[in-house]
Amino acid sequence: MPQQDVHPAMFPFWVFGDLHYRAVVAWHKYHTLRLASMFDDLQTLWRLGERPMFCASPGDLVETCARENYDLAKTSLKSQLADMPFYPGVGNHEYQTGSDGGAWGSPESFHAVWQRPLRYSWEEGGYLFIMLDYPDPRTLPDADHEIAISLETLSFLDATLAEHKDQPAIIFLHCPLRNTVLDRDPVRHRDFSSQQSFFSPENSDEVRAILEQRGNARLFISGHTHSGWEAPNLVVTEELGGHPVTFVNVMSPWYTGCNTGPHLSSDLRTFEYQPDTPDVVPSFSFRLYADHASIRVREHTGQVWLKEWNVPL
Repeated sequence: MPQQDVHPAMFPFWVFGDLHYRAVVAWHKYHTLRLASMFDDLQTLWRLGERPMFCASPGDLVETCARENYDLAKTSLKSQLADMPFYPGVGNHEYQTGSDGGAWGSPESFHAVWQRPLRYSWEEGGYLFIMLDYPDPRTLPDADHEIAISLETLSFLDATLAEHKDQPAIIFLHCPLRNTVLDRDPVRHRDFSSQQSFFSPENSDEVRAILEQRGNARLFISGHTHSGWEAPNLVVTEELGGHPVTFVNVMSPWYTGCNTGPHLSSDLRTFEYQPDTPDVVPSFSFRLYADHASIRVREHTGQVWLKEWNVPL
């Protein structure tokens, strides 16, 4: 993709939260119906002038790391996005071998299907984009309860920001940093949140230290928590090293909330779905301007914009 030396007047891109494709008949049937409202609405929006330069999704594109799930994800997204560039990331489910967790595999299928390394960067429109990877659970002492971003990933982030120090950077990581997105109701525990171990890295401060030192990070985009609509700090700006960094948690169009979503029987034949309240099918639109970013969340079932944030760049 050719690099542009100057920032355009407005640079648009689109981000999908955790998609969780799975090549099980009962799952795939309902999943296809649910995501149809998103893709139908997007096609209409894009024809009307909202077409992005690319789409991205920071991990958990598949429910388990079985190759057939990757093939389904790529085929389905290709049919919807056609020739639009797509940038996938690695989440915990890219390592997961079963729906109940606790067993972890390798990311070989990620490499084979997407033709991407675990962590990578690209440049477009004068901006630097960095896709970081969720830590390999096989290297963690207690991957079911605690995670920490690897030293290799921290070094990659630091070196890439330093190498492109004159470019504003947009960073993707599957899990949010500690103390960003929160629970809608901590008493009832409606959402997983960044204050919980496993749902945010134990070494979040080390990531923040890199963002503070390097100075060119502007947006930090994550998923993982399946946060519900109006969860506090879906979008929150912090001052790090004298410059603003805005953390954005993109909700999942598959399901939102805690103790909601899909339930598949052990024989893979019986499927039930528990919706959140409100039940939304969201995705996020980003538009970068010279001095600020517009971040909008679209609810595709009702075909409405739920909210827009304008944050400093």
